[in-house]
Amino acid sequence: MFALVAMTGLAQKLVVWENPSAFIGESSAEFKVTKVELKQTETVLHFHAQFTPHYWIKFAKESFLRTPDGKEYIVTSGAKTNDKESDLQLDSLFWMPDSGEADLVLHFKPVPLDTQEMDFLEGYEEGAFRFWNICDTKNKKKLEVPGDWKNVKYAKDETLPIAKINKGVATINVKILGYKPDMKLEFYAGGFVPLGSTQQMDKSFPFADNGTLTAEIPLWLTREVTVGVQGLAYTNIIIGPGQETSILMQVCDDHRPFLAFKGFFAKTNMDLVNAHDTHKSFTDDDETYLKVKECKTPDERLQCLTNIFNQRTAAIKKTNYATAAKDLLCMTTEENYFRWTHLFASTFCQYQVGADGKVYRTYENYEENYKKCMDMLPLTEEAAAYSWKYLNEPASPSCLAFWYTTIDTFDKNAKEKNAYNVELRSIPSILGRYDEKLVDTILKDMTFEDCKAVVREFQADQQRIARQLATQESVFYKKYDDVAPEDILQTILDKYKGKAVLIDIWATWCGPCRAGHKAMAPMKEQMKGQDIQFVYITSPSSPLKAWQEMIKDIDGDHYYLTKEQYDYILNKYESDGIPTYAIYNISGEQTYKNIGFPGTDVIRKELETASK
Repeated sequence: MFALVAMTGLAQKLVVWENPSAFIGESSAEFKVTKVELKQTETVLHFHAQFTPHYWIKFAKESFLRTPDGKEYIVTSGAKTNDKESDLQLDSLFWMPDSGEADLVLHFKPVPLDTQEMDFLEGYEEGAFRFWNICDTKNKKKLEVPGDWKNVKYAKDETLPIAKINKGVATINVKILGYKPDMKLEFYAGGFVPLGSTQQMDKSFPFADNGTLTAEIPLWLTREVTVGVQGLAYTNIIIGPGQETSILMQVCDDHRPFLAFKGFFAKTNMDLVNAHDTHKSFTDDDETYLKVKECKTPDERLQCLTNIFNQRTAAIKKTNYATAAKDLLCMTTEENYFRWTHLFASTFCQYQVGADGKVYRTYENYEENYKKCMDMLPLTEEAAAYSWKYLNEPASPSCLAFWYTTIDTFDKNAKEKNAYNVELRSIPSILGRYDEKLVDTILKDMTFEDCKAVVREFQADQQRIARQLATQESVFYKKYDDVAPEDILQTILDKYKGKAVLIDIWATWCGPCRAGHKAMAPMKEQMKGQDIQFVYITSPSSPLKAWQEMIKDIDGDHYYLTKEQYDYILNKYESDGIPTYAIYNISGEQTYKNIGFPGTDVIRKELETASK
């Protein structure tokens, strides 16, 4: 009996959570906590990491576990516990192997053996790894649904509205259960270009400490948009100008955070979430690739793609989803079908099957792979003249796919039947290639007054911005339009004789460009007073309003050149990408050039040399 009691005591000194529940916060790598061991001597966290091969990850030696009472238990090592795991040195780079997968482990000071839940935090700064709500799946607490969200009732059916311009603001209210202030989560809304703009709507809204937020989205008409939280999930929903949408979410580890909707198109939005969660096959490109990959001839490939499209639309129609949700899903399916058939080479060549049998999307050797696929699906004249089944309907402008598809393939009858939709669809291209000299001619060719009003408002906004920019000494908008492309670079450099000059070629939509600006800001402040001029060059690919806002925080001289001038400078630097940097010394000689941000240390060293 004494021996039995002793053995029981030893057994109680180890608590194991197999495949515990955990919400992995924002990260570019994928992690899964596979096991937690609670011992009297230490707490051990085992996890599986999946990341790009030959990229690195790093865990700080300040990492810790935090229990619900606020106590923290510091990490002690990353030593492996078996042959399948890899050693992890704290504060050192761990390079992912060829497989892009690794089993790792972290050891911590021991948390109490009766702990039911804990968080892992590498720190509180931006980009730090955070694993929230780690707990034994068997003891996972059920989140309490607020009373006003219990037993939400949905409409029997909903249909998409006929396209109608009605400028206003869509309001999205969100409540997220299980939220902790330290999570600092943000709700994303966007993925579309508003009708009266040339800039894609991509905006994040921070949650308040109580897990609520209100997002306001300017709109011209009812639209399908993408919403979600990084680390949880994203979905598409319908929102409308002057309409209110309420969403109940939860912090979870199964990537199903959307619990319920209220307000505008609530049933449709819930159906779109369910379609995303349970019917991924409706838009599964991996499945399409694997099926088409087995085909031997162009005719087989076209028939295979046609069968996939017909099967998917038939399956969508059999669901009990709202008519609006079915229409949106059919439109997206049709857009995928068009992409696979009419842009086959560029679509097919992006996919490959890895050694593990999974389908991967890659742009490595894109041009070479594209050439190999060019003759795999040549379309006959009859097949190329595709007539849309779903995307030419009056309600199509609600659908994201409608705005990103080649609607020019409308036949004559479809164009006449859907003249209003066709004119709506032309507005983004008119604004994207906006030319003040041609705007009056364009307006005369348009038929519908509300569509004309969108163009006129955009025109007035551009004129207002131009007047504001004209008053700023360091901003050169359309002041050098009459300079020949081959002369524009020297014309700019001549303004700064006797100074070292950094040329930064960028665009508002270029993430690495903006990251470079942010990284150089402290360096520029430290180098103030030296004979150094920072010159920023962009083109009409940068929306004027976005450019006006961004340059407020970028100290230097700013040039908004014509496309021809911009392209000429890039060609002169033999550059095929941005950001592109060039440095000139005080004698006007080019001393440095680089495509991509090289780091502030390199830029500083080259500028100091050029200014001597």
